[in-house]
Amino acid sequence: MNAPERATRPTNRTRVIAASVALALVGIALASTQTASASPSASSSTAMPLASTVWLCRPGAIANPCNQDIAGSPQRGAAGAPFTARYLGSGEDVTLDATRTSATGATSVESFPAPAAPAADCFFVYPTVDLTPNPLLQIGSIPPVPSDTHLAVALTQAARFSGMCRMFIPVYRQAPLLSVAGGVLTGSSVDYTIGAMDVEDAWTDYWEHFNTDPITHERRGVLLLGHSQGTANLVTLLQQRFDDDTAERDQLIAAYLLGGNVQIVDGSAPAPTPDPASTFQDLAPCERPAASTPMPIGCIVAYSGFASPDGQAPAPDAVFSRNTAPGHRILCVNPSALLAGSAADATLPLDAYMPTNKLLEGTIVLPNGHLSVVLSGFTLQNAPTGFVRLADTLTGQCRVQADEAGTASWLQVSGGGSVFPSSSSTSGLGLHVVDYNVALGDLVQLAALQSLRWKATR
Repeated sequence: MNAPERATRPTNRTRVIAASVALALVGIALASTQTASASPSASSSTAMPLASTVWLCRPGAIANPCNQDIAGSPQRGAAGAPFTARYLGSGEDVTLDATRTSATGATSVESFPAPAAPAADCFFVYPTVDLTPNPLLQIGSIPPVPSDTHLAVALTQAARFSGMCRMFIPVYRQAPLLSVAGGVLTGSSVDYTIGAMDVEDAWTDYWEHFNTDPITHERRGVLLLGHSQGTANLVTLLQQRFDDDTAERDQLIAAYLLGGNVQIVDGSAPAPTPDPASTFQDLAPCERPAASTPMPIGCIVAYSGFASPDGQAPAPDAVFSRNTAPGHRILCVNPSALLAGSAADATLPLDAYMPTNKLLEGTIVLPNGHLSVVLSGFTLQNAPTGFVRLADTLTGQCRVQADEAGTASWLQVSGGGSVFPSSSSTSGLGLHVVDYNVALGDLVQLAALQSLRWKATR
């Protein structure tokens, strides 16, 4: 498919970015001195490509907050010391260890193993967290500035992958929360293309300068990790650079595109070729119907979590889960089902890791720290570790349900009554802000197994 055809293919970008609207309204309340009018529209933007990639985390970078040297091993800390990440502002180290509570109430600490020259790479694109444009004037090539908010969401969603991969996390000029809210409230357009441009340029930088292994001098396998606006930008990147027989496609271990609307054919009728309603033409979902089936690689894992009451489908106007074309549905892949080699719609336990106040540098005034806006309504535990592991609390099942509004497809998460805000069961966003966390243990284990499988096929 040529470039113009790709550009017109529906990618559900508007619906993906719209997930931040509800969060934006919270942000407006917390930042009442600022207005949405300060955000640039698509028509007024004169942003140009950045002169160079702004990396939040890059292995080997000086004072890498993700604490990895060029090989992916710890950059700082004595041998055998707990592995930590370091905040930019305070300079404080935070642990990735987890506290686990047993059925009897007893607690134990699970140490996070320090990475040891992992063989794979992870390219993570974080979700919408900037309240206002970063930089404020998105003109020319003025670069964005890394912040502790970026690092906090990276720690919450992606840091635990660092045990099995080198972490590459670019800072990009995203459409901010206030811009999205202002666009919805006024009916004006919002520029979502700048971030996609920055992410693609960051990928090119990674591909040309860092994907080759410094020891073996061979190309490395890579996982693409995204959420919300980050998923939208990775969808664009995958369409342009992977959804065909390319050298980059050969290095793709898998792409985890959470909190977005990746649309596929529902199988009820033959798909046209090309299929403009499908997000991808060639990239396929990860499927493993039996434990004896090899772990799939080069494929897509995607879902949006909902804690719907009594298993009801998300509302017809839900931001996620709803198809936009007949004969199609939104992709749901349960990572727990992939690990078990079970049916795609099996109900299975989820290995959840929720962030703690400590991980986010929470205070008495702002207990959810750097993510107080994004995690508004969540009561995080005050534990000495970075995470609380809920290995025996939640279950997940991919469900598909047709109704008069179309077809809904979502990851039904049950058992989280004491974990999620009460509003989660009726919110049009569902469990959007914790899509990664409800199955983080499963996702990390899946990534490790897919990396091993990819390596074995080389």
